[in-house]
Amino acid sequence: MGEDHKAALAKGKREAAKVTRYLKALEAGQPGGAARAKVLEQKIERLRDDIANEDNLLRRVKLIQKRFDTEDKLKNVDTSIDFDALEADFIGVVVSYSGRNQISYHTWREVGVPAKVLKEAGIKRTRRI
Repeated sequence: MGEDHKAALAKGKREAAKVTRYLKALEAGQPGGAARAKVLEQKIERLRDDIANEDNLLRRVKLIQKRFDTEDKLKNVDTSIDFDALEADFIGVVVSYSGRNQISYHTWREVGVPAKVLKEAGIKRTRRI
């Protein structure tokens, strides 16, 4: 096996690893862990206000349940994931990876990659045949 072939294989492995890490973070629902945590904290505060101001007992019960559910979601947010870095890595390799593996815009969209990410990477939306 020649040096060029070895280098191409190594490049493919590095790109595949970056694509996999990004897709796993998307699948786990962890985009922007710290940002997501902040949004959930704000939602909890709004729910607390709504609960305090709700006169209808049944609506209050439902709001309290929503608050508990949101608090549970907040506990499960992984703020250690630097999603912006994962996304930047994905953007940097997805064109090459897609070309080598013949993966279309529509396939990326179906697995949950946002259109804005694909646009930023330079993957154009093409008509499906």
